[in-house]
Amino acid sequence: MKYKNYYEILEVNRKSSVQDIKLNFRRLAKEYHPDKNKSAEAEDKFKDINEAYAVLMDPEKRRKYDRQVAKYGYGFANLESGLQDVKYEFKSGANVFNDLLNQILGLRKDSSAQNNNDIDSVERKQKPIKGTDIVTHLDVTLEEGFFGAEKKIAIKAYRTGMKTFSVKVPIGIKSGDKIRLAALGNPGKNGGKNGDLIIHVNLLENDEFKLAGSDLIKEIDITPAVAALGGKYKLQVMDEKLFVSLPKHLRDGEIVTVPNKGYIKEDGQRGDLNLKVHIDLPDDISEREEKLYEQLLKIERKREEYNY
Repeated sequence: MKYKNYYEILEVNRKSSVQDIKLNFRRLAKEYHPDKNKSAEAEDKFKDINEAYAVLMDPEKRRKYDRQVAKYGYGFANLESGLQDVKYEFKSGANVFNDLLNQILGLRKDSSAQNNNDIDSVERKQKPIKGTDIVTHLDVTLEEGFFGAEKKIAIKAYRTGMKTFSVKVPIGIKSGDKIRLAALGNPGKNGGKNGDLIIHVNLLENDEFKLAGSDLIKEIDITPAVAALGGKYKLQVMDEKLFVSLPKHLRDGEIVTVPNKGYIKEDGQRGDLNLKVHIDLPDDISEREEKLYEQLLKIERKREEYNY
């Protein structure tokens, strides 16, 4: 009996894993199947592929084969080795590849539908599968979102335990935005790519400002005199000090808008700063202020009498 180089036939080597042998067998069986390959050597090649696969996938037969090769080389095999019992009968037709997989891989042949499902299962196992994504969240302050920041984040990775990553927070980020770090998720299978690390951003509430889109809203208290006569209002927005001119005749709840002094956008532009006015009487007023309020009250009463 002529001894063949089964490893060479399946394009693998003696150190190749069972998975590598399966992958190469499936590829070569498809390539040389006589129903698809009409070349003169396809049928013989197809038989050799099947023969090699049956031997190398059986641990006992593979050990015997390796011993005989080591002893005799690729020449004539020892007829007592038991390997001469490996025989194949070639069949043509659309279902021959299904039958082959059922015979060699031990798949059931309950029905054609079952056969197709089994083959699909084999194909899925052999195809590269991308790893699943890891999803987590990150709290960001208004200042960090305005200026941009670099933060540390710890996640529990698949099989490797806790890992710490450095995350760059882009300028202008908002709640609900996502930061995607490619290939830092769970590992893929069968050579598939790793999943991604997806970070959901939560912009923390600020004690002084509220965010509405790209606008900042701040509530301010002013005295009745400022509401009537107007005046300057000093405040700090992020790292900038502002002096805002308040107009005369302000009503409680009215909004004064300062253009281009709000939250920053991704393109570097800024929204508006909206100051919501609350007219507030000081808790403690001087005797002089009280007399002035009395005079103002008299004026208001005369105006009411005049109107009526």
